[in-house]
Amino acid sequence: MPKFLVCLFALIICTTIWSQETILPSDFRQHSLTQFNASLFNPTYALDWNNPNSISVWTRWQWQGIDSDPTSIFANYTHEFNETSGASIGFLQHNTGVFLYTGGNLNFAQAFELDKDIRLIAGLNIFGFQQSVADEQFFQGDELDPIFLEDFEAFRVQFSPGLRLVINRFSVGLALENAVGFNVSGNSGNIDSFQSVTGTLSNDFPVIISEGLGDSFVRPVLYVKTIPNGDAQYGLNGLFSTSKFWVQGGYNSFYGPSGGLGITIANAFSVGGLMEFGTDGSLVEEESTIEIIASYHFGRTKSREKETENEEPNRLEEDIERQRLEKEQRELEARRRIELERDSLAEVNRIKEQLELQQEKERLELQRKKDSIAQLQNQKVVVQANERYEEVENEDGLEPGFYLIANVYGTKKYFDNFMKMLREKGLEPKSFYRSFNKYNYVYLERYNTMEEARKARDSKFFGKYDEKLWVFRVKGG
Repeated sequence: MPKFLVCLFALIICTTIWSQETILPSDFRQHSLTQFNASLFNPTYALDWNNPNSISVWTRWQWQGIDSDPTSIFANYTHEFNETSGASIGFLQHNTGVFLYTGGNLNFAQAFELDKDIRLIAGLNIFGFQQSVADEQFFQGDELDPIFLEDFEAFRVQFSPGLRLVINRFSVGLALENAVGFNVSGNSGNIDSFQSVTGTLSNDFPVIISEGLGDSFVRPVLYVKTIPNGDAQYGLNGLFSTSKFWVQGGYNSFYGPSGGLGITIANAFSVGGLMEFGTDGSLVEEESTIEIIASYHFGRTKSREKETENEEPNRLEEDIERQRLEKEQRELEARRRIELERDSLAEVNRIKEQLELQQEKERLELQRKKDSIAQLQNQKVVVQANERYEEVENEDGLEPGFYLIANVYGTKKYFDNFMKMLREKGLEPKSFYRSFNKYNYVYLERYNTMEEARKARDSKFFGKYDEKLWVFRVKGG
């Protein structure tokens, strides 16, 4: 409670006496960190966004005033133990323009595999810093209680935890910039916290440009940040990163839009800059803000290199096995093609043989018909006494032979009734129409010889038809 009253008293003094002075929020102003030193934004980013193992320096000059205006400097070394854990140690100096915080930072991040492509990453930032007055001229002429300075100037420790759920390339994070803080030295040792909470949503989208630019990606980051004794900030950052260069841009609801770029030399040393343009009502008279980032990448640790060395033979064995399987697959497909072609050729030969056999059958059948027609044409018929017999050379649509005629009709009605009556008797009558005399001839059967026709006629169609029958011949000559 005493610490709270002291801070409240200081805030009232700053607001009333220096109403024209821009009052900054109490955060570290780290909202644009998306590739290097990002563990200051969320402690879990030390595991992947800090590009371990590397040493990085980030400085921010608020409103371009290097000597007098607010500045932030953060330098740290990030070390990767393995794929699931990493840590960093760093130096932080944070100047609000009125107050100064100088100290160190320890960070640890651990990933937990929940499922395939699903990880939960937990991280913790521990800050230990000396807080003091940066600009004593700010208080000149003020009747400031000495107790305020005595309580404010102390060594302070802060704990800032964070969590991040990563699903494939998408992640949602939560960080507490000062979950718990207390003074180690000074008159006030009470534990307090101001609970600056940051929520983030991000996703890495792989981009293929060229092999020379390595694994490129686009990373949009959406965030919302609560500020003690101030309005919540929200913003959007966008990062396009390659192995040779990066480009970024963003917008913060208080600090305004920003844009920056950087380059990477020899895949190890990176340097870049960013400018931010204040759009908040209290910042309209301020100049733009400058950020500079520099980073040196040392590569993997020996343990990670050893893991990589162990992975290389496994990859080689996997490649050999994959090539062997691909070769076997190609050989199997080649054999299948040969067998298919062989089967296709056999099928073609079989079909060819069937066609030849069918053609031979048709030729024999045609020859048989020719022989039969010749035989029919050459038959001599001697008409017997009182025998009804009629003979023509050709008749359209009729096969040569001897037709056993049951009746002849010129009226369709009687013709249909007669055909129906024969069918009712169990017979299968047939008929043909002669255009010569426009009559329908009803016959019971066709025969190849006159002897067969006479035999059927004289036997009353073998006892099946009691009425009169006679023979009609088509020679087919």
